[in-house]
Amino acid sequence: MYTYIEERSRSKFSQYFLSLIAFIESIFFPIPPDVVLVPVIHFNKDKYLITIINCTFFSVMGGIIGYILGFFIFDLVKNYFDLTKQNAFLSFYNDWGLIAIFLGGFTPIPYKIIALTSGYSNFNFFLFVLLSILSRGLRFYIIGFIVRRYSDQGILFLKKNQLIIFLLIPIIIILTYLIITHV
Repeated sequence: MYTYIEERSRSKFSQYFLSLIAFIESIFFPIPPDVVLVPVIHFNKDKYLITIINCTFFSVMGGIIGYILGFFIFDLVKNYFDLTKQNAFLSFYNDWGLIAIFLGGFTPIPYKIIALTSGYSNFNFFLFVLLSILSRGLRFYIIGFIVRRYSDQGILFLKKNQLIIFLLIPIIIILTYLIITHV
């Protein structure tokens, strides 16, 4: 698998490969686009901003498809569940959806779950897209910057500290947001 990804990352079709992975990961694919993003940037450092924009764009586009699927799933499954619990969940998600979407786009929480849930709960579509662009773009930018700037050492740093980076940064951002909005 590593060899396959490396070969695709070095090819002239690397951006298309990354686009495909970023798109389908946001809907159903289990492997995050980071696995392809890192080698594509590593082997094409001069195109790192285009690569980040590409990855962000197709990840958010896949998230939009996930949102739409989630939106229509509600109508298909609502008769099988206790709607009193559904209403409590939907109320909770509408209150805390901003934070959930930001965390889902930035952290190791699968973004596809957040996209489906946002559509299912009929969360504000434009806020969903805006938060997805912000969180996914920031995540991919941090990865791209570290790989471009520090090359092999950056890749090792990301491997060793990925969980800390992608949990600590969003928690700090969210705490700052909560402090600012409640002061």
